[in-house]
Amino acid sequence: MSKRLFRWFAPKRGEKIFEMLENHLELTKNSVSDLYRMVEATSKGEIPQSKEFYKNLSEMEFKADELRRGLVDELTRSELFPEERDDLMELVRAVDWVADWSKEAGRILVIIPFEKAPEEMKEVALNMCREDINCVTVLAESVRALPEDPRKAISLANNVEMLEENIDELYGIARRHLAAIENTAFNIGSLILLNEFLDALETVADWCENTADIVRAVALHARLG
Repeated sequence: MSKRLFRWFAPKRGEKIFEMLENHLELTKNSVSDLYRMVEATSKGEIPQSKEFYKNLSEMEFKADELRRGLVDELTRSELFPEERDDLMELVRAVDWVADWSKEAGRILVIIPFEKAPEEMKEVALNMCREDINCVTVLAESVRALPEDPRKAISLANNVEMLEENIDELYGIARRHLAAIENTAFNIGSLILLNEFLDALETVADWCENTADIVRAVALHARLG
């Protein structure tokens, strides 16, 4: 474990915090992956499988919540200086929002007739989910690099931002498809929820970017410390 980041406090405490944080990110990545599988199954009309993926997603999000509470407790008892504790506390909470918004997207998907959406809408939603997976995967690599190589962590955090821009472009395409829907399977309420579903997919990436910003702040403190 690099002394660069943890020289202010007990190394074993720092190791435990980052081990828990990596586990938290793994659960979050699993949540986003299950969301992708859920969208894929729903697109094919495989509703029982879709509901199973939503169940898995919900379990991952619940476990992530439990781990986040443990992380907050560990940080509260740690020997960090206040500014380092605040940065890492913010990082933990930001990661948790990624899992929360994945579950929100799944919750909406359960109740809309997405299997009856136009094929181009299904395709762009899948592409958004795929990019969300890429975002959280690179984010996890960035956090993993923090203790040993803050410079690499910053570079990877920058990559997260570029991936988020890809999702912004896909989101714009999805909204154009949404505006063109003339499908009687989608009443006004379903269209509103479909729009909220797309918002949730985009917000997953937004929170990856927000978390990457915090990674940069922590890495800069490590380099300057």
